[in-house]
This record gives sequence, structure tokens and C-alpha cells, in this order.
Amino acid sequence: MTLPYGVISDCHYHKWDAFSTTNAEGLNSRLEIQLEATKEAAIAMKKAGCKYMLVAGDTFHVRGTVSPSVLHYVTETYKWIINELDLTVVMLAGNHDLETNDSVYSANAAASLSSIGVVIVCGKRPHSIKIGDVTVHLISWRNNHAELISDLKALRKSVEGDNHDVVIHTSINKAIPTMPDVGIDAQELKDIGFRLVLSGHYHNHKEVIPGVISVGALTHQNWGDVGSLAGYMIVNPDGSFRHYETSAPKFINLEDDVADDQIRGNYVRFRAVIENDEEGIKYQNILKTMGAKGVVCNFIRKSSMMEGTASTTETSKIDSLGESVSAYCKIVHDTDGGFDLSKLDILCQEILTEAESSEAV
Repeated sequence: MTLPYGVISDCHYHKWDAFSTTNAEGLNSRLEIQLEATKEAAIAMKKAGCKYMLVAGDTFHVRGTVSPSVLHYVTETYKWIINELDLTVVMLAGNHDLETNDSVYSANAAASLSSIGVVIVCGKRPHSIKIGDVTVHLISWRNNHAELISDLKALRKSVEGDNHDVVIHTSINKAIPTMPDVGIDAQELKDIGFRLVLSGHYHNHKEVIPGVISVGALTHQNWGDVGSLAGYMIVNPDGSFRHYETSAPKFINLEDDVADDQIRGNYVRFRAVIENDEEGIKYQNILKTMGAKGVVCNFIRKSSMMEGTASTTETSKIDSLGESVSAYCKIVHDTDGGFDLSKLDILCQEILTEAESSEAV
């Protein structure tokens, strides 16, 4: 018998602040988007013939704390998936699910979902599922890479045959191009001998090397996800797989090479040099007219970019916090002409935009 199975990861269900509202029933609008994406993935898995939906960790977002309204709506969603779609949900503990550094069942926020039939994997022992001719093993979060590698090797040694996949939650080097190599090398995981290694944790879907896959997050969640590939996977009986994006909004940097149709329905961050406030308002209105679901703008006045001296003249007419930061950089660091002020200013403005977007609506 041959059966496919579905995989999602890093859902990070949360009562978000940025670009969100809360209705009279206490449902956060961005949480609702995440839950609809979960249902979208589950429906696609059911249509593909899957019997199992595997969750590769980080079901919840805030470590050690789950809002009652978040837990309620997440519970209702998975109850629907289990009862209406007849999918078996197996949920791996990720680091964000845990109150502790290691996988302790009682410290796992997702453990409460066992009451509706979700199979929770959290602890020292791996969990194994026979799906058609393939056995899929799940190992929950390990706080130490060496411990995870040791457990994976012991598991592989204990089973016979080639049709064994494993689902874990760890950092794999090169899964995110801009991330430094602080995780496990993909080749080290491949050499253990599983047919497929599927890992949650990094929010970008990528087959790092053949057979070693970063599942990626279900949806974009913040500006750190710009450019990443989010969605869900369906793994076929022969070990091949496909990744699918959901209809959830993405976080987009407008200064990147972005087509106009990518703005509609997405969260857009826009930077520009402007003459005055009226020009800034014009840009914001244009983006909203184009259908952006949310807009964060970081504007710098041309006047603030003019060269000045290390005196109060640089800060005498500050119209925004961004301009104040730019002026401070000039005063403190423009000494011998060898310091790249433009790069410093860009970095500072990126940090400021991140902070401002946390309160954006």
C-alpha cells in the first residue's frame, strides 16, 4: 500500500500586534489568517490522499505563554481537521512550544491539544508511524546538536530497510542563505542514512541537498521572513515531494524587484527619500490603492541628508525619529571621511522600521 503524507511547520500561532485587529469574539485577525492557511493545507492534503498531517514544531509563538484566545481557536481548528477531514495530526515539540530548554511533556504548550486527539511528540523517545510502505519517525526538539545527532544515529541503527523518513526541529546550515552556519551541516544529516530528513525551525522551505529538507514556516510572520518560501509539503510514497504556498499574505520589501501584482494582499515595507510630508502621504495612499494589506513606510527628508557640522544645527529641525538617528550618525561618526555613513544609516533605519512595524495596523 502506498500513501502520501503532509507536513507543515513553524505555524507560530499568536495574537499578533502588527497589521491586526481583534473581533468581538476575541479572534485576532492575523491569527485567523494563520488558521485559515492551516485549513487550506489540510484540505489539500486530504484531496491528495493523505491520512496524516505532521507538524514539525513551533505550533505556538511565545515560549512558556499561550493566550487563552489563541489556544481556543487553535483547538477548534485542529478539532475540525481531525473530525471533519479525518486526518490524523501528529505534532512535534519545537523550541517555541516549550517552557523549558529540553523537550518536557508537561512544559509543552501544545500538549493540551492531545485532548482533541492530536498525537503529541515530546520527550526522549522518538515516535514512529507506518504510512503505507514508509515508516516516518519524529524526534522532538533537542537543545544540543550533538544529542540530536546521537539520537538520530541510534534510531537509524535500530531499524532495517531503506524506507525510513525522519522529522526533526533543528537548524540546518544553508537553509537560509543569509544565516551564518550555526546549525548542523546537511551532509552530516544525510550520512545517517534516512531516506528523507525533514526539519522545522528555519522559516524557509529549501531542499538543502537531496534528501535533506527545511520544511519552512506555514506563513510569513514578520519582516524577517521577506524573501522566504512559506507553505506546506506533500510527500509522495516514492520519496518525491512538492511544496505549495498558501493564500496567506507575505511580507514584501518594495525596494526589492517586486511586480505590482505582488503588492496586492501583502504587507509592504517602503523606503524613500521625500521632500515633505505631503509626498510621503501620497506614497502611502498609492500603495493602499494598489491593494497592500498593510503598509510600513520609512521616509527620510532630503534636507536631513545634507552635510552638516558637529553642532546643534544638525538637530535643530528634526521632523522624525528617523531623521534624528541620521543626524546623530553624522555628528558622532563623520570624523575622518573614512566611515561609510550611508551603510550605517541604512542599517539604523532598518532597525527603526522593525520597531515601528510592531505597532503598525
